[in-house]
Amino acid sequence: MPEDDKKEQGTFVVNQSHIDPSTDSRTQLTLAKYELIYAIIGQVLGLVCIVGGLGLFLNGIVGSTNWTTKIFGAESTMTDAAPGAILFVVGLFLVWVTRYKFSHKKAN
Repeated sequence: MPEDDKKEQGTFVVNQSHIDPSTDSRTQLTLAKYELIYAIIGQVLGLVCIVGGLGLFLNGIVGSTNWTTKIFGAESTMTDAAPGAILFVVGLFLVWVTRYKFSHKKAN
């Protein structure tokens, strides 16, 4: 099979969602559009959390918050953290999780 034919048989990937190349192009565009909307909303909420956390931290809002969580085998522990620091970390997590991922991969 020539190399050029293999390039045309890629898989359309949006945020870890594999879409068969034979899927209607309008359906693929609609799925990509909604993935972009999801990513934008997540990025905005993450930015609000980051800015809010910075605001709380810089204004000297104090408190004692303990946080222990396990996600996907990774463990996170924060002891005696200010509320601003917790909100900042939540914002970073939201930004990281909801980023827009777009790529084409070859079909298996």
